Amino acid sequence: MAKKFPLFIFLVLCIFPLVSAYGTSSTPSIHVTLMSQTPDPVQPGDIVTVKFKIENNGSETNNDALVTLLPQYPVSLYGDVAQKNIGKLRALNSGANAIIVEYKLKIDEQATEGDLELELNVKFGESGISYTNNEFLLHIQTQDSILDITSISFDPEQIKPGESTQATITIKNLADSLLRNLKFKLNLTSSGIPFAPYQSSSERIIAQLPSGYQKAITFNLIADPKGAAGLYKVPLEISYYDEKGKLFTTQELLAISLGDIPKVQPFIKKTSVLQAAENGKITIEIANPGTADIRYLQLYVLPSDEYTLLSPNDYFYIGNIDADDTQSEELEIYITPNTKLLHLPIKLKYFDANGKQFQQQFDLTMNLYTTSQLETYGKIPTNYTWVYIVILFLSIGGYVAYRKYNLTLKKILKYQ
Repeated sequence: MAKKFPLFIFLVLCIFPLVSAYGTSSTPSIHVTLMSQTPDPVQPGDIVTVKFKIENNGSETNNDALVTLLPQYPVSLYGDVAQKNIGKLRALNSGANAIIVEYKLKIDEQATEGDLELELNVKFGESGISYTNNEFLLHIQTQDSILDITSISFDPEQIKPGESTQATITIKNLADSLLRNLKFKLNLTSSGIPFAPYQSSSERIIAQLPSGYQKAITFNLIADPKGAAGLYKVPLEISYYDEKGKLFTTQELLAISLGDIPKVQPFIKKTSVLQAAENGKITIEIANPGTADIRYLQLYVLPSDEYTLLSPNDYFYIGNIDADDTQSEELEIYITPNTKLLHLPIKLKYFDANGKQFQQQFDLTMNLYTTSQLETYGKIPTNYTWVYIVILFLSIGGYVAYRKYNLTLKKILKYQ
């Protein structure tokens, strides 16, 4: 047994070099993999760290290995050098013994979303390997896929209670990538919203929207006949996916105006002056015969040659007039002589319940009368002065005639 052991050792020592020679390539065999990028994906404007694992499954390199990264826009080196000397690569240097080469890179703020190729060269002496065929890809993703609402319109712009409108919403994909399965839903179930879908649903779906494209969607709505006038904010719930499958959700608000156009009807309610060349008071009544309230009503009395305003101001603040209600204001004026039909021009400024301003001018008219007409109509007592004067003259004439007759009669009797 003792003689066999030295023979065994001899055989092992002879065989081991042969096994080593056949198990290892006579030339270096370099293999490079992109081990990681942090963060993954990286956003435009951020810093990313990439790590390459360099393995040698062949023989040891005769020269130092030089690893060179060739970044292209929108990627640039960040406080780092492009070429790194990692020394000689030992034989069978793989797995846990592999060499890790790390680079810090900056992503430009204007970078678009997508996978960007990283070019890498590994050179050892006269030999080398270039990776320029999309072997290493850097994943760039914008922070948010942006879906923009470019316009919202209603036809008609303001909905009357009980009537319908069509809302048209134009959307645009401002992201760098395709958006898929876009869903738009009007939340009409919130308390106090007096609208409902009309002959359609409250949800719309777009299968996909390419980058830079826009599309219009429409909703038909009807207003509650008993809905109060006002501006209502209706939530629009939006969800969609980017081309990597990431879900985005957001909510916008649609401002919908409910209410009718206010109606005003001014008129002269009463007056104490009915003749020209006289002064008196005139009461202007302003009625709201519509269904919409009138807010912040202002009255302006406009100038005219037919009258002189005796009130201290030509401006009057009336305030609010509810539907089916009236407000009045009293003026004092002097009517110009020879005026037969008084024209009283006024201007009204007011707002509806949604804050929209209106302005209208009116020409209020009022008939003027002569004294005899007013007496006939019983507006003033009849003047009998002329009758009394006639009677007085007749009486005086009769008295004078009677006196003359008596004197004549006395003379005749005297001479008989």
